[in-house]
Amino acid sequence: MMKKTAGSGNAPELLHQISFSFVPSRVLAAAVQLDVFSHIAAGKKTADAIARAAKANQRGMRMLLDALTGLELLAKRNNEYSLAPIAARFLVRKSPDYMGAILEQDGLYEGWMHLADVIRTGKPVRRVEEEEKATQFFPILVSTLHILNRDPARRTAQVLGAGSARKPLSVVDVACGSGVWGIAMAEAFPQARITAQDFGAMLDQTRKYVQRHGLEDRFDYLPGDLKQVDFGKERFDVALLGNIVHSEGERSSRNLLRKLYRALRPGGKLAIIDMIPNDKRTGPPFPLFFALNMLVNTEAGDTYTLAEYKQWLNDAGFSRVKTADIGSHSPLIVGIKA
Repeated sequence: MMKKTAGSGNAPELLHQISFSFVPSRVLAAAVQLDVFSHIAAGKKTADAIARAAKANQRGMRMLLDALTGLELLAKRNNEYSLAPIAARFLVRKSPDYMGAILEQDGLYEGWMHLADVIRTGKPVRRVEEEEKATQFFPILVSTLHILNRDPARRTAQVLGAGSARKPLSVVDVACGSGVWGIAMAEAFPQARITAQDFGAMLDQTRKYVQRHGLEDRFDYLPGDLKQVDFGKERFDVALLGNIVHSEGERSSRNLLRKLYRALRPGGKLAIIDMIPNDKRTGPPFPLFFALNMLVNTEAGDTYTLAEYKQWLNDAGFSRVKTADIGSHSPLIVGIKA
């Protein structure tokens, strides 16, 4: 997006670019759905060869490939296309770091097509926080999120004292998805034991990732809805909320923070990773956009400011709150139980 503001002399051009800003995401989705990156990785170099492999129109494929070149996902020389490093690593299906699964279907995009109606009515297109919808939607999403959050999860473990623990550490990863946050803790803390909590069907996905990381003997599983599950009393040293609060809404989140305060031992830490706008809600853009994503896809979800999180944590009983940079879209928030 252009850096100039709508009040500048280039305002019409800015508005024109905003109106077309959906195009790069649709170009990328079409390329994933046609498996363009995998075809190029397999040795198809020309628009004609790639179109044949994808069973697509040659003219349309040439235009798509040129657009991908403009996005710097491909390089072009003598009418032959090659993968940029980012595409080779993250967009080829056989790559262990493949992130294209969420783009293989248009479900996320189709929800946003109804944004005006959602704003008129206040009713979401779907409620992905409910078990039935969650078990349909999140297995598609978690493979992308696992790669996206892998490095921030490792940095979170460092902030929480990786390598410093000299005694067994009990960790709960709430609504864990792939288990990326808990896996990072297990890898960083040799003495840690992780309890992965999520809907039962989602925990089937978690087990696959835990097995992939060779950590089967370090994980326990707690199936259920986070709103109803019993986390116990003074059972854990660390609780992880990795991109969970935004889908729950204020009331559910406050209740969850109180439950986790009770579940933590004295000196225990609650780590919150989420999209956080500034306290005036004027930026950064991504957390503000993501609030609308929650409007479209959840009953009560939103994004919350650091001031709100601090108030909620204090109200739940956490006497100290600190933040840390984990190289993600927002800072890590850590509440510490006295």
